[in-house]
Amino acid sequence: MSTNKAKVFYEQADEYCRFIAGNVITTDTVPSLVEMLMSLYMSAMNLPKTEPETHDSSSDRSETFSIRFGEQISTTYWEIFDPYVYEDAVCGDLVDDLSDIAADLRDGMKEYEAGRFGNAIFEWKFGLNSHWGQHVVDALRALHAVRTQ
Repeated sequence: MSTNKAKVFYEQADEYCRFIAGNVITTDTVPSLVEMLMSLYMSAMNLPKTEPETHDSSSDRSETFSIRFGEQISTTYWEIFDPYVYEDAVCGDLVDDLSDIAADLRDGMKEYEAGRFGNAIFEWKFGLNSHWGQHVVDALRALHAVRTQ
């Protein structure tokens, strides 16, 4: 397993979590946020496939992220869950997207900080494919619209 790729991903995830917790998201900061989300997605895709080292890791979702947006950005947007099935659009929310991404990343980051690198990579890859990856894609579409208005 590549602990170097895990270290790089950990640093990117940490940068993202710090960014969303420490900034008001405005039209001026959206390009940086888009870049971080794209880097996270690409880096996670390139993490090696692995199985967890232990099966006793537990997810603690008590950590919350206070994400603030400037007045000029609406956090709600319309989206379709499955692009291959015709269905009505549903309302998405950037605050939910960004905080779910951060919470999933933190699960892997806690494993990394505990020295369980295989668990960390497994958490990040599993989350990419099952949860936070979809939030990245959804958020990118909405943020792209903000950036190009």
